[in-house]
Amino acid sequence: MTNFLRLTSLAAATAALALTSAPAAAQQVGVSGTKPTATARIIRPLELRGVRNLNFGTIVLGTVPTGGSSVSLSAAGVLNCGTGLTCSGTNATAQYNVRGTQGQIVVVTASNSTLTGSNGGTLTFVPAVPANITLPNSGTPGQNFDVGGSITILPATTDGVYTGDMDVFVQYQ
Repeated sequence: MTNFLRLTSLAAATAALALTSAPAAAQQVGVSGTKPTATARIIRPLELRGVRNLNFGTIVLGTVPTGGSSVSLSAAGVLNCGTGLTCSGTNATAQYNVRGTQGQIVVVTASNSTLTGSNGGTLTFVPAVPANITLPNSGTPGQNFDVGGSITILPATTDGVYTGDMDVFVQYQ
């Protein structure tokens, strides 16, 4: 029985030693050197408004080549009247106003659209937009930009007034 008590005492001592020699919980350590930071950029949603309609003026058909002749109005307001056409009257680029966050670059895109004639017929409008714009301030008044474009007149183009919507889009770069 003495051996049993010694063996039991030895087992209890070994278990106690095992518990006391268990590794301590990991020590909490902070960052040495420069700490990383968290950053968030908050920007205002973009707002795009139409300010002025595009107008090619009056186009008089003459002897238009078989493949057609183009009338173009640059975003800077320069009108180019193609072969066999006479252009007159007041022309104007379309103008838009974009509002958003100061200093942000905004990409401008547009897609071709169809102009429908008052007496039938259609023309394809191909827009000319600036590639991008840097916003000068947040909110009002925003930044105005001009949009030009071109149309191709064929010898068989029906006379009349041609109108259609312009699909212009903006997004942050």
